[in-house]
Amino acid sequence: MSREKMGTLRWGDASNGKLSRGNTLALVRNLAFVQAREVADAVRQRFGLLSVSDLSLDAMHAPTTPLAQDALEHAQETHSQALLFHSWRTYYLGRFIAEQRGIEYNNEVFFAAAILHDLGLTRDNATPLSACCFAVQGARQAKSFLDLCGHGGTANDKISEAIALHLNIHVSSRVHGAEAFMLARGATCDLFGFGRRRVKKTNLIDLFDRFPREGVMDALQFETADHLEGSRADFLTGLSGGKAPKTPFFDTLKPKGSM
Repeated sequence: MSREKMGTLRWGDASNGKLSRGNTLALVRNLAFVQAREVADAVRQRFGLLSVSDLSLDAMHAPTTPLAQDALEHAQETHSQALLFHSWRTYYLGRFIAEQRGIEYNNEVFFAAAILHDLGLTRDNATPLSACCFAVQGARQAKSFLDLCGHGGTANDKISEAIALHLNIHVSSRVHGAEAFMLARGATCDLFGFGRRRVKKTNLIDLFDRFPREGVMDALQFETADHLEGSRADFLTGLSGGKAPKTPFFDTLKPKGSM
């Protein structure tokens, strides 16, 4: 089994995305880490000690560079609306969390990674989910597409690596870079709600109004996908018994006094 760092493209090429015993333990630790941070956020919020990201959506313009536009057009051509909206929410949630923490990042790289991060789940994906980890396959597809568009080099490497890594749940910004950290945090925030307390409630309401969450679990095939046995997706869906998590933002967005 590969000794490369779990979730990297080199790890995926060597393992096809199947977890070793050590990888499984690392994934459990990652999940425990983000859950512990979520509990800490809840405590800090209760006592008024948690700062929130107050930057509005209108102030966070998506990049319009050729690379970003090619990535967006490809996503628009290959993604269902629900899956595309998840990608947009991942982008904004990742930026909210990075801004709250004062993290510097390359917005072009992060946008392309966020908008293409579920390319392996699209209807045009030629590789069955049961044959390869969808994050690894999606990273390969994104890298190949951007290469064909003339966007090779370091930016493409960072984009594809972030996509391959995002199923790790927690990705170290120190080890893998700010953009990979933001992608994992943005995607898991939209799916599980981790980090939602770090975003101002009015900004969350605005985000879900512009990019509604309806249909996201079906788009992600959370309950229906036949994932590669022993992959990260297989492990994570197995933890929930194959059932999609309940809407993670209800406690954040419900009106005061509601039941």
